[in-house]
Amino acid sequence: MQRIVADDLEALLDVLPPRIREPLYRESDCSELLEVVMDLGRPPEVRFPHRELIISANEVDRADIDYVVSRIGEFTGDNR
Repeated sequence: MQRIVADDLEALLDVLPPRIREPLYRESDCSELLEVVMDLGRPPEVRFPHRELIISANEVDRADIDYVVSRIGEFTGDNR
């Protein structure tokens, strides 16, 4: 059985603040992006199958979180 993975990378990238989104386009393996971690007060991190990358030295602030939330809606009980 062949496994088919459907994703919408552009939809994910579109909800990210520009300062986080734009550096991702420069990564050669951007299409393999697995996860974006935006913890308040910590630098934003992205995860690929074989590496992790701090995408900005600037910490995630409330404006970054508000930017994403305004584009995706509500979070579940575990804040994801």
